[in-house]
Parts: sequence; structure tokens; C-alpha cells
Amino acid sequence: MKIAIDVMGGDFAPQELIAGAKNYLQNDGEANLILVGDEKVIRELWVDIPDKCEIYHTDEVVEMGEHPLHALRKKKNASVAVCARLVKQAKADGFISAGSTGAQMAASLLELGKITGIERPAISVMLPTAGESGVLLLDVGANVDVRPSHLVEFALMGSAYYEKICGVEKPKIGLMNIGEEEAKGNELTKTAYGLLKDSSLNFVGNVEADHLFQGKANVVVCDGFVGNVLLKTSEGLSELIQGAIFKTAMSLGEETLLQLKKSIKRFNPSSPEYSAAPLLGVNGVSLVCHGKSKAPVITNAIKLAVNCAKSNYVDLITKELTQNQK
Repeated sequence: MKIAIDVMGGDFAPQELIAGAKNYLQNDGEANLILVGDEKVIRELWVDIPDKCEIYHTDEVVEMGEHPLHALRKKKNASVAVCARLVKQAKADGFISAGSTGAQMAASLLELGKITGIERPAISVMLPTAGESGVLLLDVGANVDVRPSHLVEFALMGSAYYEKICGVEKPKIGLMNIGEEEAKGNELTKTAYGLLKDSSLNFVGNVEADHLFQGKANVVVCDGFVGNVLLKTSEGLSELIQGAIFKTAMSLGEETLLQLKKSIKRFNPSSPEYSAAPLLGVNGVSLVCHGKSKAPVITNAIKLAVNCAKSNYVDLITKELTQNQK
């Protein structure tokens, strides 16, 4: 098992990406790693690189302000493109990047291609719920304009991923909407409702935004515009609430603060299932990390990439598509 890491992408690259890789191997990580980036810089930060880690040198990188496709045409060996290429060539079983999401999307499509039958790959994120299981939300930014059939695709992909990674057979599928009633919403959601209802999926109906975190559904689908706004709002609100809680807890003593941190640990992105967003629909494992990801998150993103590669969820997506096209 090999996982490629774009160590040049992200707000804290390459230091935090390399530190995350080092933490993974020092804690008996099972996979071998391929660090993709400037070899000189990598060796300056990690002098005694172990045998389970190799370097693939490239000094090209897609900057955050560059147009993804234009940049990849000029920089054929950009670190994110090399990572995707290694997966395509079966030299890696999956890859992670914390760089430009647009560049990772483009590189994954150019190098890996789409799963047969999928029109629109989607970015999915796991969000915490009041119960033990999280909710998978997709799409969160890859497709701002979609058709009803695309939402069905998202549901099929999300269902397959959730079943394989979370171990839930026939996960509950919900449709993000402004009301629970079947007739609510715009033409997109009303048409999608009928398609999902007639599919082989375990469709449980519409889910309103304020019920997203209650665990009514395991997977919730929406267009990328709605999903991205919802995700960013959730992140901002989470930071606000956690900041207020910790500020108050400081006055209660260190022991109380430590208990509080432990109790909300699973809501933290350092937990493996929340550490990265799988790009579903491409023909391989491509995980999108937050640009602000630091070493603990990267370490767990590597673990998630290993689980994804082992799960063969790509094959299950293909199977789900075949069943629903009959």
C-alpha cells in the first residue's frame, strides 16, 4: 500500500505536510509514503527519511491564485498532477493534497478520469451529528449548477462511500431542502425527490438545514453552491461556539478544560473520518484536505486514504450505478 502526498500544497506547506507524514510513520503507519515536491526542501526538513518513505522530485506547484486548468497545462509536473499520475500508473493507491481544490479536481479528472457512468464528480465532507455516526454532505463546491440526475449520482456515490468507510449497510439518504414535504423546494429538488424515491437507494426524504446534524440521514445531497455555503457557515459557527465554550471553561480550571476537550474530540477535524474530503466520482482515491490543515490532520488524512484504498468504494459505486440504470 502506497499513499502519495502533495507536500507543496496548503497554507502550511511543506512543513506541516512533512510533519504529518513523519507522525504517521513514527506511529507504525502501515502504508508506504511518496512525498511529492522539491527534494532539496523535503530533505532539509526531514533529514533521516526512513525506508518506508520515498521522494518524487518536482519543483512545480499550482499556486492558489492560478487558474487550475491553465496552470496544469503549463505545469505538467505540478505536485498535485504528479500525485494523481502516480495513482493512475498504479504506483500509488491514493493521494492527498491541501493545495488548490480546483487544481486537485482538474488533475484528478485529467489523470484518473471519471468512473464510467458518472457525469459530475463531487466533493464530500463528513460532518458530526448528535449521534455516534457523522453525516456525509455532498456536493460542497465542485458543481454549483447541477441537474436532478446529478443529485442522484451524488446520492449513489455517497451511499457507496458511507457503506464502505463507515460500515453502514444501505445508509439513509436525504435531500437538502427548505422543508420536509415532498412538494417543497425548487424545480431541481422537486424533480430530484421523485428520482431518488424511485431509485434502489434507502431514501428518507427531504432534510432541512437545522436537522442536518441530528442524524436523520447518513448522506445528504445538494448542489455545490448550497453545500459550500452550508459547509462554510458550519465551520464559522463551530469556531464561534468552541471559542466561547473554551473561554468560559478557562475560569473553571485546567481539569475541566481537559475533560471538555476530550468530550468534543470527535467533532475535531483531527479525527480520521473528518480529516479530508474524498473527491467521489473519479477513478481512484483523491482526498482533499483543508488548506489550513496541520500535522495531526494530515496524519489522519493518510489513515483515511489507506482505508479508502482498502475499501474499493470505486467498485461499489460502479455496481450501484449499474443497478440503478436497469
